[in-house]
Amino acid sequence: MPKTIPAYSTPALIREGFGLLWHPSIRWLVLIPVLINIAMFAAATWLAGAWVSEWLEWLVGEVPEWLQWLVWIIWLLFVLLALVIYAFTFTLLANLVGSPFYGIIAERVVAMERGSENHAPTTLASMLHIAWRSFRRELQIIGYVLPRTLGVALITLIISFIPVINILAPIIAGSWAAWSLALQYFDYPADIDEVSFKDAKQMAGSQRVLSLSFGLAALAAAAIPVANLLLLPATVIGGTLLWCRGFNQEIVVRHGAGQLHIQ
Repeated sequence: MPKTIPAYSTPALIREGFGLLWHPSIRWLVLIPVLINIAMFAAATWLAGAWVSEWLEWLVGEVPEWLQWLVWIIWLLFVLLALVIYAFTFTLLANLVGSPFYGIIAERVVAMERGSENHAPTTLASMLHIAWRSFRRELQIIGYVLPRTLGVALITLIISFIPVINILAPIIAGSWAAWSLALQYFDYPADIDEVSFKDAKQMAGSQRVLSLSFGLAALAAAAIPVANLLLLPATVIGGTLLWCRGFNQEIVVRHGAGQLHIQ
């Protein structure tokens, strides 16, 4: 019988992933993406801070004095929306850069989770094959996510200027970001199991609450300054654990038990 994972427990999978970062077969794969992410994090944080600051100054100057109290409500909603955009954008870029390493990490975690760690490929050629395949899959995900993200961004931008309704802007943006990140982190182990992105998306949709809860946990992890540098690879591991534990039965049904092995 497959394990049943309650939606509220998905953050615990990221914590479990954080603990596995120091596993001997994984820790060396974390270092290079972390160093790259440090540079990206510094640039993204500086740009986001400057953008929010300039926007707030413009807003304060445009709103009449008797409505200044409303500025802070709008500012709070805007900051929440900015955090969602920041976390989502940072994660998307960081995962593109780190995808070759994250694919190998997912392969190692799948092997450990299914008790076949000794059969995980260790040759340079096999690791390069997984890395290149993960990078191509990452481009496929971006092709799916990017145009839809632009559409969601346009909707939230319009809503942001409509009183009362503007409270929905961060909710809409956060929900879409959570769904996108869930697909992002499920796709690494899905690739290992030779499950197409289309099928992985359908499987995530079949357990939408579980997928969205993990996506929200991933979004929250990405929004934590500095800590997100290590939480990103930890989330890769957490998503892989969720894939193995929560979707194992569907993988068997779709592809047969004989294909649940490491290439």
